[in-house]
Amino acid sequence: MIKLIASDIDGTLVEESSHNINPEYFKVIEDLKEVGIRFCACSGRQYASMLDLFKPVADDIFFISGNGTVVRTKKRILHSWLLDQEIILPIIEAVRAIEGADFMMETPGTCYTEAGEDSRFFHLMRDSYHYDIQNVDDVTKLPLDNVTKVSVFHPTSIEASTEQLRSDPRFARLSKTISGAWWLDITALESGKGEAYALLQEYLGIKKEETVYFGDNLNDLSAFGETGVAATVANARPEMKEAADIVERSYAKMGVLRELRNILGHARDYRAANSME
Repeated sequence: MIKLIASDIDGTLVEESSHNINPEYFKVIEDLKEVGIRFCACSGRQYASMLDLFKPVADDIFFISGNGTVVRTKKRILHSWLLDQEIILPIIEAVRAIEGADFMMETPGTCYTEAGEDSRFFHLMRDSYHYDIQNVDDVTKLPLDNVTKVSVFHPTSIEASTEQLRSDPRFARLSKTISGAWWLDITALESGKGEAYALLQEYLGIKKEETVYFGDNLNDLSAFGETGVAATVANARPEMKEAADIVERSYAKMGVLRELRNILGHARDYRAANSME
């Protein structure tokens, strides 16, 4: 029986950068909890953005934020993976050199960028993603002992523009994950959605075969390896469809919502059958 479900957000539940989610998701999450199935939102997004998006059910779910760098509830952080302070300066130097790109440095609490408060990037993060983000002149002047992620944003060619950075031997001991059409996330090698999902399962005492994971992009592949049922959506990358056990309808057609309702129905039938024994 399924006991834990996790889902990516952008491209899986909603359109990339959107903050509009069908409220029916909140209803089915509440109903799943009633039959003993917990829900976890798992995203490259910052926690503040995820909290705002899932506000109606935030007290009842788990969060994996920052592309698998922080595992938490609304009340407390269960675990976080931090970047080594010594590597942050070289990372920042490298991302500053990428033509046409913006970047931000993330901690469990907030994000920092040098893009400027009037920039398109700053408004995208604050107004579309609903990030807690601050603009500073130089991120390297900030305390670097609590940095979980450096994210690179490129509006047209994230893979091509970051190819040199991703092959740089200085960063061989880092995770460098393409996280959608616009993003590259640089995190500790030990972190990732899969590692975070496995840790949450251990924390809850839930077996891998009792879990489901929904995701659409390459940063979700590690979670596919740590779940009993791997599910994706019709708009996902080809690699995800090939790796998935289930390919649902696209986020625009509420494929994940339909599958959550199917799981809920099976759980209710199981409980009803066992209550009659």
